[in-house]
Amino acid sequence: MRRVSWRRALVAVAVLAGSVVAVPDAAAGPAETGPRDESLDFRFPAADLVRVPETNTYVAVGASVPGTKLPYTKVEFAGGAFQRRGAIDGDAWEDVTFPAGYWARPDSPLWTPAMFARQEDGRVVYYVFYSAALPGPEPAGQAKHCIGYATSLHATGGFVANADPLFCPERGWAIDADVSRGQGEAWLTLRNGAWTQNRVTALGAAKLDFDRSRHVRRLSEADAKKLIDNADLEWTHHNSPPDDVLTIENPNAVRIDGEWYLFHSGNNWYANRYSTGVAYCGTALTGNRCTPMYHQRAYFSYEPDPDGEPRFRPGLPERHRKKNLPGNKRGPGAFDAFQAPDGSWWAAWNYITDASPLPHEDPSPERRSRIGRLTKTGGGATAEFTVNW
Repeated sequence: MRRVSWRRALVAVAVLAGSVVAVPDAAAGPAETGPRDESLDFRFPAADLVRVPETNTYVAVGASVPGTKLPYTKVEFAGGAFQRRGAIDGDAWEDVTFPAGYWARPDSPLWTPAMFARQEDGRVVYYVFYSAALPGPEPAGQAKHCIGYATSLHATGGFVANADPLFCPERGWAIDADVSRGQGEAWLTLRNGAWTQNRVTALGAAKLDFDRSRHVRRLSEADAKKLIDNADLEWTHHNSPPDDVLTIENPNAVRIDGEWYLFHSGNNWYANRYSTGVAYCGTALTGNRCTPMYHQRAYFSYEPDPDGEPRFRPGLPERHRKKNLPGNKRGPGAFDAFQAPDGSWWAAWNYITDASPLPHEDPSPERRSRIGRLTKTGGGATAEFTVNW
């Protein structure tokens, strides 16, 4: 499977990130001036936030950046909002332990990490799920990637990688793992390259079986159930290169008010047209296929500026998009919804920085991420989602 998006991201070492709202951090830099400001957004790719149980502290982890395999930043929830911080606090992968026969290249960058906290035997165990390259002669960004995991008793270090991959299909790559709770279970969502046909890509989910302490039963190809493909999602196809797959990726399944919704990215990561879609999955995640919402358009997109500088003019046409996100940054993707200690919903997403050039120019686009408060009104396939700064 030709994977233009993240492969190019690794070669270019593009930086995505996720951040939070309000409560300026005096040690981190100047006070936030509004959603156009990028100074306090996270500076690592694919930010995923996990709560340290029974506290107001969250740890945000992200994909590898130069010199840091698993960068992390701690943020606090206080006064009904999240702290905003642009600093990287450390590398949670720095002291990782690799067992004999480890399935991936130990030096492989980590893609799209997802951290999950779980009580086991009276203690908290942190699981980090990630994509990594298999051993072989290819450059790391071009080698086949599969999904593995590592565990630790601390969110910021001491991880021990599992010897075997969690999911590795015979054909194609497995990438973009995320973990969600719902229906009394933990669920893995992913992009499964074994389902790619005629350039069309697909996303799915599988129930996780924690069969013993600090261990998840390996998933077979039959365990993964397809949730959605992008054969009819024209916004994910718009202006895609003819030699590339039609990209749908970064699934994030959340159960809100007893119903499942699937947030996902589509189109090419390096382009302004990269956007976020939402699909309605019903009351059971894998019981039925998910239905794209809002007339199969992208739900959150960049609104092009026809009078701006050249890099701000391209984007999805109006017929393919619904609304934008705070700041109206280019290429919003890797949308990830999660709950705060008070039960409110928030979402992290990444974007192309204002200073980044047009696609295919040097240097390649840089990505950062931020978060905002996520609200839902209504229900079912006609629910309305809004993100506020």
